[in-house]
Amino acid sequence: MLVVLVLAALAVVACVVWVSMGQGGAMAEFPPDVPPLELPEAAQVTAVDLVTVQFPVGLVGYHTGSVDETLQRAATAIRDRDTRIAVLEQKVAELMAGRLQARHEIYAPPAGPAEAVEAEESW
Repeated sequence: MLVVLVLAALAVVACVVWVSMGQGGAMAEFPPDVPPLELPEAAQVTAVDLVTVQFPVGLVGYHTGSVDETLQRAATAIRDRDTRIAVLEQKVAELMAGRLQARHEIYAPPAGPAEAVEAEESW
């Protein structure tokens, strides 16, 4: 009896080692248990989309994969918008600096011939 139990235990250990080394084949792909979320692509997510999203409920709360996917899309959308805002703010700053420079050049008093001669004599 003891010999049979030892052989059965060795057979179980050998099967576990064999499968853990990848020799048991791949696991089958199963369709998801929850329907896909109806959210637009990450670049097009709006606040209304996030407010109206309905997460599927599992045994112990919301379905983790759906929540993670939604949070990832929201993070991508916010990152892309922050980048776009920074670029646009930089362009506005450059345009304002160029406008101030042009205004300064327009309203600066012209250098007359007398001032140019005085500037040359001071050297």
